[in-house]
Amino acid sequence: MRRAPQAPRRARGPRMLEHLGVALSVVAVSAVVLELVPNQFVFLHFFHLPVAYAAWRLGQLRGLFTAAMSVAIVFASAMMNDAQFAAGGDAWTRWLDLGLWGSFLFTTAYAVGALAERDRTRRAQLEAAYRGVVEIMARFIDAVDRSTENHSRRVAERAIELARELGVPDDELETLRVAAYLHDIGKVEVSTDVLQKASQLSPSEAAAMRRHVDHGVELLQRVGGLLEHVVPIVLYHHERWDGRGYKGLRGEQIPLGARIIAVADTYDAIVDDRPYRRGRSHAQATDILRAERGTQFDPAVVDAFLRLYDGDVVAGESRAA
Repeated sequence: MRRAPQAPRRARGPRMLEHLGVALSVVAVSAVVLELVPNQFVFLHFFHLPVAYAAWRLGQLRGLFTAAMSVAIVFASAMMNDAQFAAGGDAWTRWLDLGLWGSFLFTTAYAVGALAERDRTRRAQLEAAYRGVVEIMARFIDAVDRSTENHSRRVAERAIELARELGVPDDELETLRVAAYLHDIGKVEVSTDVLQKASQLSPSEAAAMRRHVDHGVELLQRVGGLLEHVVPIVLYHHERWDGRGYKGLRGEQIPLGARIIAVADTYDAIVDDRPYRRGRSHAQATDILRAERGTQFDPAVVDAFLRLYDGDVVAGESRAA
């Protein structure tokens, strides 16, 4: 049965380790400052390190909590030991210095946390703009070939589900999603007559169609580093497991993302209507995938597809609704 798309899983383990690391660093700094250099006030500034880290990495609230924990430890130690941080001064001077230190510690947590929050907000805005531009580009790609309307979106959705089924890490899914949206971007350089031809392509026309992967790479490379991570997937998404694809790569030489998109792309091409034929049924499409398992397609990707969709009517057959 087909599974509903899953929300990205949060990496709770590393996050908890960061919280634990901050707490242990406060304890370590406390041990050094309060035991080894008890009367050297300047060493109290080492507490700024875990506080700043907590505020930047874990958020302003966690930074303030770390500052409060540090201040509580130092003040409790100073109350239990009148000589702690006295350095020959009056009692009120000692507490004034400690109060100023604590104030600066809280200020550090607040300021660093505010900067981190602003940085995260801007990053989120850039990511949203990036996703929006990618989707606009995908719509433009599909508009070039009217017979493949929404093809890129469908391939992207199915590719992400396949990647999750195969255990691809969450932090690699965005690269795959963008590559799936843009896998046919090179078709904007292919003649519309070739794209929409209702009969079999001539050898020269077939060669022009195959060059769309090269055109796509050229277009993506013009964008620069922002999209460089999707270039190998776009370049090799027409490779075959047996090595008889566009570029001659075989087996695991082909990037996993390209192998995933190859299956999702082919399935959508089979069930979708094209100028030269009517779309076939889901059952016919899965039969073709089974037949090409280990020759055109990565067996593991085909198996993942069948686990997800076999025996179920998928979106490709209900688009006309």
